[in-house]
Amino acid sequence: MWKKIKIPFNEWSKERLGITKFGTSRNKKYGNVGDLFIVGNYEFQLIHVIKLPLVFVRNVLFEMEGAESPEEFEKVWIDIHPRKGFVPEQEVWYHHFRVKNKLD
Repeated sequence: MWKKIKIPFNEWSKERLGITKFGTSRNKKYGNVGDLFIVGNYEFQLIHVIKLPLVFVRNVLFEMEGAESPEEFEKVWIDIHPRKGFVPEQEVWYHHFRVKNKLD
C-alpha cells in the first residue's frame, strides 16, 4: 500500500522538479514504489526505487536528476555533501518519480 512521504529538495532541485528532474539520489531510502510526495503545487509518485553506485547515477542518470552534464551533477552533489564529497563507489538510493497531479 502506498503512503505519503516527505523528500526534502534544495532550491536547485525544486526549480527542475517535473520539468527536467524526475529522479533523486539519496543516502537513505525515502519511500517505495507507489508512494506519493508533494513539492510546491505538484504531487509526485515514486515509480522505481533502487540502490546504485553514485558513479552510475552521475554517468548515466544525470539528466533524470535535472543536470545538463555528469560534471554538473557531481558539482551539485558536492555542494550538498561538502564533508564527504563525491565518492564514486558510494551506494545511493535512486528514487525515480513522475508527476501525478497538479494541485490547485
